[in-house]
Amino acid sequence: MIQLADISLNFGPQILFDHIALSIDPSKHLGLVGQNGSGKSTLLKLIAGMQEASAGSVVVPRNWNVAYLPQEITYNRSQKPLLNEVLSVFDHVFGIEKQMRVIEHQLSERSDAELLQEYDHLQERFHRLNGYQAEAKTKEILSGLGFREKDLSRAVSEFSGGWQMRIALAKLLLDEPDCLLLDEPTNHMDLETLVWLENLLSRFRGALIIVSHDRYFLDKLVQGIIEVENAKVTLYPGNYTDYEVRKEERLEHEFAVMRNQERKIAHMQQFIERFRYKASKARQVQSRIKQLSRITVHEPEIMKRHIRFRFTRAERSGDPVAAATNLAFSYPGTPVFSNTNFEIRRGEKVALVGPNGVGKSTLMKLITGELTADEGTLKSAYNLKIAYFAQQHLEQLDLSKSVLEEIWGAAPELPRNEIRGLLGRFLFSGEDVDKPVLVLSGGEKSRLVLMKLLLSKANFLILDEPTNHLDMQSKEILAEALDEFEGSVLIVSHDRFFLDMLVTKVIYFKDGVAREYLGNYSEYEEKFLALVAAGDAEKPLEGLNERKAQKRREAEERQARYRALKGVREELEKLEKIIAKLDARKNELDALFISPDFKNLSIREMHERSREHEKISSQLKQHENKWLELQDKIENT
Repeated sequence: MIQLADISLNFGPQILFDHIALSIDPSKHLGLVGQNGSGKSTLLKLIAGMQEASAGSVVVPRNWNVAYLPQEITYNRSQKPLLNEVLSVFDHVFGIEKQMRVIEHQLSERSDAELLQEYDHLQERFHRLNGYQAEAKTKEILSGLGFREKDLSRAVSEFSGGWQMRIALAKLLLDEPDCLLLDEPTNHMDLETLVWLENLLSRFRGALIIVSHDRYFLDKLVQGIIEVENAKVTLYPGNYTDYEVRKEERLEHEFAVMRNQERKIAHMQQFIERFRYKASKARQVQSRIKQLSRITVHEPEIMKRHIRFRFTRAERSGDPVAAATNLAFSYPGTPVFSNTNFEIRRGEKVALVGPNGVGKSTLMKLITGELTADEGTLKSAYNLKIAYFAQQHLEQLDLSKSVLEEIWGAAPELPRNEIRGLLGRFLFSGEDVDKPVLVLSGGEKSRLVLMKLLLSKANFLILDEPTNHLDMQSKEILAEALDEFEGSVLIVSHDRFFLDMLVTKVIYFKDGVAREYLGNYSEYEEKFLALVAAGDAEKPLEGLNERKAQKRREAEERQARYRALKGVREELEKLEKIIAKLDARKNELDALFISPDFKNLSIREMHERSREHEKISSQLKQHENKWLELQDKIENT
């Protein structure tokens, strides 16, 4: 068991951890969650012995091997072939094999009982350390991580950063540590590789701690969630979904406790103010003043802000927005796909899936017009306006501009204060808006590109990994905004929960051809991938015409319901603003009635305030009843 005892850690004036304690059981699989900058990566480094605490101690069992995969790795410039680099994990095993070869040579020249005994001992150790299976196991791990047979002889330095991360992960998995610490291991992974890794890690017998923003990944792998928040660490039992429920229950309880404390304080203060100058009540007043001084209001931990937005309503396009017939494309000497047929209907939300390198980004660029097909046709609808979020989205930003200038340039017709308000909704406020784009983090730059999409008034959004750098709640907010978007969406993402919230069709690549599967990603994964593994990939496409028609009818019904309720939602939003305004005024009057200033008002002013309070209370009741009525209408339609 690993023990973190009374750990504190400061970086200058910043307190990252404040007297935290944590126990990590052998064989327990845990998820590590928290806002960006909360200290998740630092906590992993503390456990791995790569970071020293300001106070407290980290106790790791003797002889335990703790392996750590960071979020970013130093580029490996080794000229070793990939297979040799990863096999270096077994150097100590191969050392035993060399000793065995030496003894074999000696035994061929003379018979020696002592040498035979040493050889048997070495052979037993070699077998126990899986020396005979080392190369086969290495190739299996590399294949699962997406490397092809021809990659095994390539120099490690030739691989990009994402693939270098997989090389480092392969070496950790083969080393079979007692405790495995993974910081965002699914970055740069396609969905099929992610599923493979998920299955492999579920069989890992040691302690496992994973930082991930993929809730499906955590739901399937972990039996506990470590939450890092406000310099504290809390361990919740269960998977990520269980954590969300328990966290909500805890916050509700804390809010209830806080409200009770505030009511108690308000009653005491009211009593003190009312009877402060009455000699007959002096003892009771002093008693309450003492009680008040002993009360500490425990404020619940408030989550940090998240992006909030809704896509601008766009003009209606033709239908379908894109339709491919016998489409084919090749780079010089490298065919990408051929004989590809699909269509994307107006209003559809479509996932584009397949292993890395099969042509997903290429297909997106064909649709946007950046590339031209070699064969076949790709028709676009009339009045189609495309906005494209690329993985290399930095190219879409002018690094020399400030944040405010970059966004204002995307919508020069909007007034400055409206642009500032929009920036605030994307977590850019105060002096942040004057920062140069050049100095922003990857997450901040991603948010800027999303803002430009919002302002583009496009009716077809093409999104290549838009959720990178977004936390789980912000992903859900983006999915909800895209779901309400009336135009079409084509999206590449390795986040299955995000896809399931949004898409109703999957376009997948198989053997150099793109095909359609009607349904969400989970249905595709469950029904289609199982049949692919069984060598019957075409079966799911048989007899889909009726199902396709049924799904289309269901989608049209959903869209009709959405349009029918649009006015109701708009009325609900207006009502919420009115209620908030009335509520704020009522609170002002409530505060006035119990304050000493109320006594200084004239009788006429007191009556006016009382009548205003009565009128507002009546209006609030009416508006709240109307709000409930509209809410019921939305929920029951």
